[in-house]
Amino acid sequence: MKKIILLSLVLLTSFVNIAQIYGDIFMDKRRVQNDIDYIISYSKPGKIVFDIVVDMEGKITSCILNKEKSTIIETGAMMKAKNKIIAGLTFERGYTFPKFHNGSVQITTVQDGLKEDNKFAPPPN
Repeated sequence: MKKIILLSLVLLTSFVNIAQIYGDIFMDKRRVQNDIDYIISYSKPGKIVFDIVVDMEGKITSCILNKEKSTIIETGAMMKAKNKIIAGLTFERGYTFPKFHNGSVQITTVQDGLKEDNKFAPPPN
């Protein structure tokens, strides 16, 4: 019984990251070579969706914010997520894939519970 539960947890966690990538890349079953954490901290919860293009080498050549699918479009969170995708996410290389393979990546924002120490803020009551 323990083995079944462990196996189901492993399978579940492996599918969580796959759910963050969709589009032609997902449909063509292109594997992720270097994965990233699809969560960033921000002042409010939401999601940021980027339309990406991957070349035959597996590198992301384009990463553009999709404002229609995103709930957060502020520049700070968007740049943090975009840099994370471009710097860390790569796919398997292969000449059987299209020259420019399209897809989307969703980054989830979680509310940061820590408040910054602001020396100009009024003292607490």
